[in-house]
Amino acid sequence: MAVESEAGEEALALALFVGSWLPLSETFIYGQLRAQRRFRAHVFARRIDRTAAHFPYPHVTALGAVAGARYFFTGRSSTIASQFARLRPRLAHAHFGLNGVLALPFARAHGVPLVVSFHGHDVPGLLARRPSLRYARYRRLAAQLFEYASVLLCASGELAELLTQRAGAPAHKVEVHRLGVELADFPEVARDPDTLRVLMIGRLVEKKGMRYGIAAFAKLLARHPGARLVIVGDGPLRAALARCAQQLGIAHAVSFLGAVPAERVRAELAAASILLAPSVVARDGDRESGMIVVKEAAAARLPVVASRHGGIPEIIEHGHSGFLAAERDVETLARHLLELAADRSLRLEIGLLARAKIEREYDGRSQNELLERRLLRCLGERAPHGAA
Repeated sequence: MAVESEAGEEALALALFVGSWLPLSETFIYGQLRAQRRFRAHVFARRIDRTAAHFPYPHVTALGAVAGARYFFTGRSSTIASQFARLRPRLAHAHFGLNGVLALPFARAHGVPLVVSFHGHDVPGLLARRPSLRYARYRRLAAQLFEYASVLLCASGELAELLTQRAGAPAHKVEVHRLGVELADFPEVARDPDTLRVLMIGRLVEKKGMRYGIAAFAKLLARHPGARLVIVGDGPLRAALARCAQQLGIAHAVSFLGAVPAERVRAELAAASILLAPSVVARDGDRESGMIVVKEAAAARLPVVASRHGGIPEIIEHGHSGFLAAERDVETLARHLLELAADRSLRLEIGLLARAKIEREYDGRSQNELLERRLLRCLGERAPHGAA
């Protein structure tokens, strides 16, 4: 099935499998859809997320709670089967390995090539010694997924290494595809030199390491009593993190904004002095890949202090475009915060170097064009005219 693309070329039908449509943490998927030139995607989702209104897209098939749960644990859905057959896609693309095994039977039944993008928890989910029920079917079918899929894309080099060396994926199918950011969304701004505002962004879960960030900020606050910490995001650890701030005696300087749309995130980045990203490998093995928020902060010319974790060292060059510390190393995180806090010219210099790094390696337009070329390659198609 094909329709005409905006560029006047024939657009190829693509079946895109996601978990829900669409959480704020997966805005990058929406960005890829909006950038598509040779494909016109139809989205298949287990459910509609409460934030779906932020992502208007006309081609979404989503299931209800009961049907979605059945589909997740059995891989069967008559609704998705019939819509997939009507779509007659040329290619299937799944974000996260768990959705890859959901796409697998439909792609296989119709002889459609399958591409799977891995983003973080889906790789350690294959490696955990005591996996949760959530990963049971995924682990059982992972070998079949690896065998059938044409390409396995990983959001960082570390994930690619884990997928091949520990999860058993064939190395010749694994490629690193780094998600980009839209540079135009982050124009240069004049930050208030008299304000010291530290920002942490992400779901309030263990792997974000925010309790270490709060502890590091407490040391900064002791030297700079006017500093403020703003935490954007929501999750199961919100109450525990609020207690942590209270116990450290810094609750008056810490604000929890909850989950906010992308526009508000960009506004917070524009108002901030430093982004703090103290991520860690969680007890269940969950980890970051290429953190979008770190790339966005760098694009916004904001200096980043982060953990040497996951794909972060691929984005932040220590001592050049930001500062890194070992996971859970509160003292070193605090030392980097203090260094930046004391020197506005250093913050400006680091921010400019960070922006240059993003322009070179993580430009959203270039990365989306690269993704489309990789998808087209599975079909033996040429990239659209003019693509880099």
